[in-house]
Amino acid sequence: MMQHYGLTLAPGVLFTYIKRTVLVMLGKLSIDDAFQANIPGLWQGIWASMIFTFLVSVYPGIQNGLTLLFANMMMQMVAVLVMVFLFMAALRALQLEARMFAYIVPFLWIENVQHLFAGIIQNFVIVSANPKLLMLITPIIVWTIYWLWRLGKVQLQRGGWVATGFLALSFVIDLLLFIIVQIRVHMPIG
Repeated sequence: MMQHYGLTLAPGVLFTYIKRTVLVMLGKLSIDDAFQANIPGLWQGIWASMIFTFLVSVYPGIQNGLTLLFANMMMQMVAVLVMVFLFMAALRALQLEARMFAYIVPFLWIENVQHLFAGIIQNFVIVSANPKLLMLITPIIVWTIYWLWRLGKVQLQRGGWVATGFLALSFVIDLLLFIIVQIRVHMPIG
């Protein structure tokens, strides 16, 4: 049995969960063994998403003003909380309450790792002024989408269409919040 860390957000703990997530996504570690499928594990995943968003937004925020940093942080917090609440409601409607944390916690961590890796690449693009590096994000996104879909299929045991529905719901939430932030902050898209 692997050690879990409650609500601890120490850098070593975050790196441990990043490593576990990558091992899950490489097929080297069981989803059920990697994560803490309970309320503390859920909050740990939520707060980790905020920490990672801050880390990958600091440099662009400094370059483009603190409004961008604040908007990114607010968008991430709203997106994660809305997603978690909608996922919980959908899982209750599907009578899958028993699998709720076993699905949502790994979903958050897989998204967190994708967000962290993609954000690091985006920061390299900004620093290097080489937009061709953005192509490195594509395999990360494809890999993440596959694992989020597989996570839904395995953890919810309701087939690929249910897993696809949860992925679509997550995408719609992110897209709507992105559009709202673009309109409110008046940032250029692209």
